[in-house]
Amino acid sequence: MQTSLTEAEIQGLVPPQLTAYQPEPVDGTLGVSLPLLQWKAGTTAVLHNVYLGTSPELTEADLVGARLAMPMYYHTPGLQPGMTYYWRVDETVAVGPARPGPVWSFTTFLMIEDFEAYTDDEGSRIYETWVDGWTNNTGSTVGYIQAPFAERTIVRGGRQSMPLDYSNVKAPFYSEAEREFAPVRDFTVNGVGMLVLNVRGKAANGPAKLYLGLEDSSRQTAQVMCPHPAAVTTAAWTEWEIPLGDFIGVNVARIRRIYLRVGDKGDSVPGGFGQLYIDDIRVIKTPPVAK
Repeated sequence: MQTSLTEAEIQGLVPPQLTAYQPEPVDGTLGVSLPLLQWKAGTTAVLHNVYLGTSPELTEADLVGARLAMPMYYHTPGLQPGMTYYWRVDETVAVGPARPGPVWSFTTFLMIEDFEAYTDDEGSRIYETWVDGWTNNTGSTVGYIQAPFAERTIVRGGRQSMPLDYSNVKAPFYSEAEREFAPVRDFTVNGVGMLVLNVRGKAANGPAKLYLGLEDSSRQTAQVMCPHPAAVTTAAWTEWEIPLGDFIGVNVARIRRIYLRVGDKGDSVPGGFGQLYIDDIRVIKTPPVAK
């Protein structure tokens, strides 16, 4: 497929874009899933060769997509979490030599929980993995009473999120949902260091503090309070970033349990109630510190 000149290029207002440009994901992006690579085709480009590897010095051994007619490429299997990958698109034109493109990069993340694997079948329902107040005797309820048990409309990414009801109006005046990992999970794979999750509330929700806690294989526990107090009462997604170093005393390379808590454990007075949605809990690499 040949890309024609734009009207602005014809009029000489901008120079022709001769190489591939405007990559997706954007160059240098941290926290990318296994991606669909896309780009804008250079002027008069006919075919595209995609190179993908772990070094910016890409060679012919890194050619993963040859003579593609469209400016897009689905990822190859085997990309690892927490790794930086480099890619380049060389384009063939009808007349003249191939045009090597610039080298771009992206860094993948370590997915902890995307809530996509749960179904409505017994044994794989969301509340069978995420324990709630029916088991831990707090005011939480994970999932819906009737199928579909996961949320399939209000999602941050993918097809599903976790609905979490909290009710702190009676003892113990806090709500908690928790998941255990067996075997334990290493949250530090390939140097990732920032835990990220997405939370969405409702305007009608009762105000409450929100915490995320981690417990390691030696039962050492630490929790962090959400710094966005309106996250619980806002009907929009809030991205919450937590450096793993904030979980003081916890061995983040050996995590056995993760939990979400709404309200303060030990409170002796009634609190509010409402519903939250949780999605895409992952660990990403942190940006390099500027010198």
